[in-house]
Amino acid sequence: MRTIAVINQKGGCGKTVTAINLSACLAEQSQSVLLIDLDPQGHASLGLGVQPDEIDRNLYHLLSEHHPEATWKDIRIGLGPDLDVAPSGLMLAAVEQELSGHPGREDRLLIALARLDREYDYVIVDCPPSLGLLTFNALRACREIIVPVETSFFGLHGLAKLSETIQLVDERFGQRKHVRVLAIIFDRRTRIANEVLAELKTHFGDALYRTVIGINVRLREATGFGQPICQYDRHCAGYRDYAALAEEVLDEARDRQYQIRPAAAEAESLGPCWSDQGLTFRLLAPQASQVLVTGDFNDWQPDRAAHLDPDGRGVWSAVLNLQPGRYQYRFIVDGRWMEDPHNNRTIDTPYGVKNSVVDVHPPEENGSIEG
Repeated sequence: MRTIAVINQKGGCGKTVTAINLSACLAEQSQSVLLIDLDPQGHASLGLGVQPDEIDRNLYHLLSEHHPEATWKDIRIGLGPDLDVAPSGLMLAAVEQELSGHPGREDRLLIALARLDREYDYVIVDCPPSLGLLTFNALRACREIIVPVETSFFGLHGLAKLSETIQLVDERFGQRKHVRVLAIIFDRRTRIANEVLAELKTHFGDALYRTVIGINVRLREATGFGQPICQYDRHCAGYRDYAALAEEVLDEARDRQYQIRPAAAEAESLGPCWSDQGLTFRLLAPQASQVLVTGDFNDWQPDRAAHLDPDGRGVWSAVLNLQPGRYQYRFIVDGRWMEDPHNNRTIDTPYGVKNSVVDVHPPEENGSIEG
């Protein structure tokens, strides 16, 4: 499951239009997509024909500590065979105040996404035009970031600050984000637009998408009618631009390694192992931003999962002090649940997936672990 945050603290830069139309064009390519409207203004919801004030539950109920019973099924709305939206509302603005000072407040979205368990190919998050708690939740939860930049003089303003914020998250939480820049609202007739585009190419190189989103009045009209451009007008330049962006995003998935494929030599030394400190869970995941382990030892609760730490070479590990017994477990890699690829002991579950199994024996016995 690829998680992509669409972020820019500057308003009016085409961020929401990009989130809506990229999501719809990916769904058009038979990719299952969840669009998360993380902006309390609810513009992404409105742009898809969902009226925030006419629904009973939204993202507030999922992220707030006052509604622990809320689930994705309670809030998401199906818009087509492969496109769902998790709507927003003004109540979402209260989350920042409610969670102020709470430990783990930046992890609320990350924990919620862990409960999806590979239901979608893509999760696209439309962020508010600010760098507050909600945006930090998106930065924590998403492995990839798209920054739409308007090709105007003011379009470059604040981009350096956003880059610093992303770097801060990387350093604070040990995450490495894949950041791409998207040139948008491009008017090829103006000198300033061409100069800004040239500057973006020089500064960002391969991190700049080849696709450029041009000015197109049909894109604004489609949003006003509550439709993605692929439904409103498939013959306009705006549709061609976003269809090309979706293809580029899909090509990126084909070109880069998103699956966990351990090298044989490294995999031989991995898997669960015992030490004086306890049971060590290890996973080779060089491209991951976050790795958790959960199992029957913590009631399979993602918010109680243990965080694995990276060693700088792509190996993640965590030590758990477990009592002797047999345990089932799974890793959560960037929100995707998976069995341990380094442990060939598994058990089938009623849900059509396998759990990994490990036995912890009393310390006085030889061979204190089997896994």
